[in-house]
Amino acid sequence: MNINDIIGLIMKIISFPKVLFFKLFGLRVSLRSGTIFFWLPKIRNSRLIKIGKNFQLWRFSRLSWNIEIGNNVFINEFWSINASVWKEGKIIFKDNIMCWPWVFMQSWDHAFRKGELYIKAVGWKSAPITIGNNVWIGARTIILKWVEIWDNSVIGAGSVVTTSIPSGVVAVGNPVRVIRTI
Repeated sequence: MNINDIIGLIMKIISFPKVLFFKLFGLRVSLRSGTIFFWLPKIRNSRLIKIGKNFQLWRFSRLSWNIEIGNNVFINEFWSINASVWKEGKIIFKDNIMCWPWVFMQSWDHAFRKGELYIKAVGWKSAPITIGNNVWIGARTIILKWVEIWDNSVIGAGSVVTTSIPSGVVAVGNPVRVIRTI
């Protein structure tokens, strides 16, 4: 047994009470082997969350609903993932994704129309967000609706992603722009 196996065993022992807590209170998160929760993340309406193998969610992160997470996904601390309850506002994480802290994702916003003054009367618009395979998302990134980050891409720290990112590139800035290929 090497040091990585020992650390993995310790992490599973630490996260077991949290997983048991989710199960005891009726939270239907589909947990598979290797799912690790560090501290208690906030999960709302977890019947609409699908989680793959080897998912790590660090402390003070928040998942809402309508989220699908693939295998080998690492989400660091202080994340806020706000998916729309409507089908078209789903957030999908594919496989092998590494995400650094303080990232904000939102798949819905207000549906402003000309002449509307009262903010509660405007309604909502939602659209999907998809994060492809082998993607690295830097700290303090904001990802908004209609965004698709294709496979093998890197999003630099502090970026505001409002458009789709092609495969195999490094993209940074506000608004995000491609600076080089990988």
